[in-house]
Amino acid sequence: MVSESPARISLGLERIVHFLERILPEDPRAKLRVVHVAGTNGKGSVCALVAEGAIAAGYKVGIFNSPHFLEPNDAIRVQGQPISATEYAELRAWIASLDTEAESPAGPLSLFEQATVAAIWWFAKHDVDLAVIEVGMGGLRDATNVFGLADGQSSPLGVGRSLVQCICPVDEDHLGIIGDTIEDIAREKSGIMRPGSWIVIGNQERTNAFHVIHQHALLNSPQQIVNIRRQPCSDISVPTLSDKLDNGSSPSPIIRPSATMPTWATYNSGRRCLHVKYPPLFDTYTKIPPPTLDTAPSSNAGIARPRKELYLPLVLPGIYQSENASVAFYALDILRTYYGYDKLTDAAIQNGFQNVIWPGRLSWLRLDHPSSPTGGDDSNAAVSGRSSASSPRSGKFAHFIDLSCYGEIEKLDEWILADGAHNEPAAAELRKYVDTTLRRFTHQRYIHPRNTRPHRYTPPVRWIVGFSQGKAMTAILNHLALSNDLLWLVPFSKPSEMPWIKCETTDAIYSAAQKMTNFEQIKIEQFDSLASVLDRLAADKSDTYMNVLCGSLYLVADLYRELKIRPFDVLTS
Repeated sequence: MVSESPARISLGLERIVHFLERILPEDPRAKLRVVHVAGTNGKGSVCALVAEGAIAAGYKVGIFNSPHFLEPNDAIRVQGQPISATEYAELRAWIASLDTEAESPAGPLSLFEQATVAAIWWFAKHDVDLAVIEVGMGGLRDATNVFGLADGQSSPLGVGRSLVQCICPVDEDHLGIIGDTIEDIAREKSGIMRPGSWIVIGNQERTNAFHVIHQHALLNSPQQIVNIRRQPCSDISVPTLSDKLDNGSSPSPIIRPSATMPTWATYNSGRRCLHVKYPPLFDTYTKIPPPTLDTAPSSNAGIARPRKELYLPLVLPGIYQSENASVAFYALDILRTYYGYDKLTDAAIQNGFQNVIWPGRLSWLRLDHPSSPTGGDDSNAAVSGRSSASSPRSGKFAHFIDLSCYGEIEKLDEWILADGAHNEPAAAELRKYVDTTLRRFTHQRYIHPRNTRPHRYTPPVRWIVGFSQGKAMTAILNHLALSNDLLWLVPFSKPSEMPWIKCETTDAIYSAAQKMTNFEQIKIEQFDSLASVLDRLAADKSDTYMNVLCGSLYLVADLYRELKIRPFDVLTS
């Protein structure tokens, strides 16, 4: 997917297909059955939910995410456990040596293509029952787009079986790389669709993106489409928050469909669960018999299933996760109905959704002061929604999936909310979650004051932000920061094996912040490192601000490294 030149990204499948077919001792794709996930936001969450549901059912599952979180090896996991750093290094060295000796006319593999080959080989070596693959960038020309048809027939599209393709919400990200318009981006991401497979379309807030995606789905599998969206729905015009673009022109309004969940999948905020009905009302699950697979029970062919209901727990915070959970559930339901994954019972899916861990997305990190009763010594411990808020934590910080629902926040200065929001839609969702948390906190402190001064007002937010180059920083900051908030600007470290990622300087972020609509009402500080930020937070006992770190997943990963939190280790303990 990515060229060796750090300055540019080159999409294409020639190099990796040639390597898989002709250079490796055998093509590992032939052993794999795949759920392929593309989109702008929500891909990782959908992959985590699908994988955990299948693991809870007793299947052996491989997961490949892009980008990696802490280290390159954690992007490749079997049963949630990353390939060891030693094995990963040996596998990558072997792949690189084969690539060098081959002298392919298509050119050497890029770093991401090498990582993708490593994941495919590792999954095939471990005989996984299901591979859950997240697209790196785009879809059509992405290095992960090398799998074949659902029925296993040979095809120029690839080898192996791509059973289900999920298209998560698509928005304007990577403009100029995978496309110049939202329609181009949607078309690129729709390129993972395979004729005769099942396609799950996530709730699309951009109408023009939805029409492109749905058109491609109809061309590939007109009777095997699930839409996580109410049909029909009216379009609404939403002006952007940016006053002016960089060229001085006024931005055009964004056309979005009404953001409603379909009638067969609704979010219950009180019970923090997703109420789903299956099979969905449209497009259909029952028009045609399932594909002919050696694992697909023939008794399912042509039988219309009775309609059922199910409540799914949502431990990943944020209302938008209900949409991701809908995509994941219907992908799992398709697997058990049409591809022979009979162990995917409702109870197994519920258990998997309850146990899911996806770090760096609305994750709470706690600073354990010396006097804290919850201090711990194990520097590798990490906790998710599986554990209670009173459990002992590791090192300086503890890791929680969603603290806002526990009602146990006593002092704001003891916590950081970390989220990888790096574009406008994600920033808008993060602001919604922050507002909800502050309302809960203020209400709790007013009704049940602790030993500290109760807040009778909504505290402001201290935003700790860093960005990769090429992001719409002003627009993102407009979504996040309100008057009287603080804005702390910080760089992040260079991520391993990703030379094309460049961090914006704090001066560049400050210049973007000057274009904000409420710039005069926001206090801004610049820091030279994340360590300096943490030192300031440790010294600040004012309990005045809510701390939120965001803007880049690479910055969030830096925070986890600084605090010696390794979230995937909890899956292996």
